[in-house]
Amino acid sequence: MMLLTGSNIESSLETLAALRLEIFQEYPYLYDGRREDELCYLKSYAVAPDACVILVQESGTFVGAVTGMPLIHEDTQLLEAFTRNSRAVEGLYYVGELLLYQGFRNRGLGSRLLEQMESHIRTLGKYHHLTCATLERPDDHPARPEDYIPITRFLAHTQFALCQASPRSFPGWKQMGSSENTPCSSGSRNCRDGVAIVASGR
Repeated sequence: MMLLTGSNIESSLETLAALRLEIFQEYPYLYDGRREDELCYLKSYAVAPDACVILVQESGTFVGAVTGMPLIHEDTQLLEAFTRNSRAVEGLYYVGELLLYQGFRNRGLGSRLLEQMESHIRTLGKYHHLTCATLERPDDHPARPEDYIPITRFLAHTQFALCQASPRSFPGWKQMGSSENTPCSSGSRNCRDGVAIVASGR
């Protein structure tokens, strides 16, 4: 796995954009994205203090990545999804995306990427919790595959807990076939002891 920080992140932007555009077309994301918009968004990781990207490579090909930055540098609309709990935003580190192509899932790579990110964040000495945002869709959604495994199962396995907040929308998240943004939920895990009880104010 390859850890990138600061201006070194610039070299990974095309790879990250390709990963996002392909993977986020899948359910439950159904994201209708454009390469130029992705590159514009991803450039924020190269300039935000303490941001990082970790890439995973197999046989010379990048097959997955995890990105993160201090939550305080994220979009204001996204910040609001976390301000209802008792955590100080300054101590939260946001996992922007955890991406793996289909053939490389369910092999423990996702957990390993998160573990390496958490290990790196601990060295910074400023952040106490990892946070993330994930999509929620109704069980009877017409695009839901029969064998779909909710992302919340993976989040629970990796010690994240859903915040008890009203549904919000991802900034600029355009759904395929729609001009409207898509609801999301937020979650967090304790970066020090692995306990994820954000809604209770632990």
